[in-house]
Amino acid sequence: MSVVSPMVAKRVGSEAPGTRHLLLLHGIYGRGRNWLAVARMLVERRPDWACWLADMRHHGDAHPGPECGTLDALAGDIATWGGPLGVVPDAVLGHSFGGKVALAYAAREAGRPLQTWVIDSTPEAKVPSGSAWDMLGIVRRMPQQFRSRQEAIAGIEAGGFATEVAQWMSTNLVHEAEAFRWKLDFDVMEQLLHEFFRTPLWSVLDPGAPGHDIHVLKATQSSVISGEAVARMEALQGARRAGQARVHLHHREGGHWIHAESPGVVVDLLAEHLPR
Repeated sequence: MSVVSPMVAKRVGSEAPGTRHLLLLHGIYGRGRNWLAVARMLVERRPDWACWLADMRHHGDAHPGPECGTLDALAGDIATWGGPLGVVPDAVLGHSFGGKVALAYAAREAGRPLQTWVIDSTPEAKVPSGSAWDMLGIVRRMPQQFRSRQEAIAGIEAGGFATEVAQWMSTNLVHEAEAFRWKLDFDVMEQLLHEFFRTPLWSVLDPGAPGHDIHVLKATQSSVISGEAVARMEALQGARRAGQARVHLHHREGGHWIHAESPGVVVDLLAEHLPR
């Protein structure tokens, strides 16, 4: 019996034979359309690639799946999604939580060439912290329903987040029976965040798999990747290691949502380094 993936994805770019496939994974609370601007700009620069904008389980239009799911289970959703379509990603990119799912997918695909992009995420295990964790605390203290979208935005702003982030978060509201409520299940979001923080995936970079090319983008104004992790990646980048993964660390000016703030920065890197 065939297995239906909880993940769904929309294609941007050519359907011509020989086109290669880049799968883009959002962060926690996000959805595939967060990457639409990057995808459109990229396929103009690199028409030899098509982009797939994924909604991972529990997000966007995806199905919840049979359970909350581990990082490995979410990585497995990629294979069950692509199989019926005949799509095996040549490259996978993930931001924040999605970056660690991308690394988990690379761990599953050690037997074939693969390029992995990790956008301001980390292979470390660490104590829960950061903006996504802070957001969870804020929305849990807010009402379950709102009279308007702006009411929810104002509550997030009062918690210390910028207007742009609050507006982005409000895209997870649905309008029902003259009220707005969150579409996200925050109990599930908390479980997924705990999974993110407790799971180390350094083995994907060190030693990693032959034929794997791993690019990590460190946003200079973000603390998601610790100084210790930066130093370790810089050491891996400087080493010439036969039979192991190649690691590349890119420092770029910006905050944690660098792909939304400066999509051209991400597009420039992808256009330069995606295989030709």
